[in-house]
Amino acid sequence: MNSRNFCRFSIALLIFVSPVLAGVSSLAGTEWGLGNGDDRFVQFGSDNKVSGHAGCNRFFTSYEQSGSKLKIAGIATTRKLCSEAAMNQEKEWLSMLKRVRAIELTHLTLILYGAERTRLATLKRRDFD
Repeated sequence: MNSRNFCRFSIALLIFVSPVLAGVSSLAGTEWGLGNGDDRFVQFGSDNKVSGHAGCNRFFTSYEQSGSKLKIAGIATTRKLCSEAAMNQEKEWLSMLKRVRAIELTHLTLILYGAERTRLATLKRRDFD
């Protein structure tokens, strides 16, 4: 590839990638899940509201994001009763969300960290084609 074609390619790549990279600084308007057939997910609204599915019940609350810092407030849930295994899984999911203090964010991956940068979970983007 000559330098002229390389320059054109680089500019085209930058134009294509820039909108994707520009949208990764905020969680607002995004949805994340564990993947692999697991139906638990978390959805961050542009109004600082967060909701999702914890495995059995839906949950909702608010969040505060400042750069890579994230705090999820007290979580309310619906009250559907499921199997003991599903309820235990849900309890773990909600407990993990309450412990989140920081994130690492790309356009397809959200890593959640607790105190002292303890890795809590790696989520995959669900709303990105």
